[in-house]
Amino acid sequence: DFLLEVLEAADCGLLLDVNNVYVNSINHGFDPRLYIDRIPRERVLQIHVAGHMTRPDGLIIDTHGEGVCEGVFELLGYTIARFGRVPVLLERDHNFPALDELLGEVRALTAIYERGVSEFDVGSAA
Repeated sequence: DFLLEVLEAADCGLLLDVNNVYVNSINHGFDPRLYIDRIPRERVLQIHVAGHMTRPDGLIIDTHGEGVCEGVFELLGYTIARFGRVPVLLERDHNFPALDELLGEVRALTAIYERGVSEFDVGSAA
């Protein structure tokens, strides 16, 4: 609710952090898709994905230092299918993998993006 009020009052755009939505949905027990659904399409100007770590006690921390997990990949696909052609930024702040591994992550993100855009285009035409 707070985010929606800020977007409206400030009449601003949003860099939507899909990993952060995913992490918070696990830590606080909400449906990340319902959260994404509430955000007005016209406000999302860029999407951000990154990795996170899970502590032994189960708490997830958005570190930007791990690879993107399957749950974040899935949520990204859902998000792109909802918002369409929005630029996506992959962020890695530390704990850098070998270049081949990082490029593999970029290829996976590209495939998810392309599928999501196709779903958006089909839904928009209906």
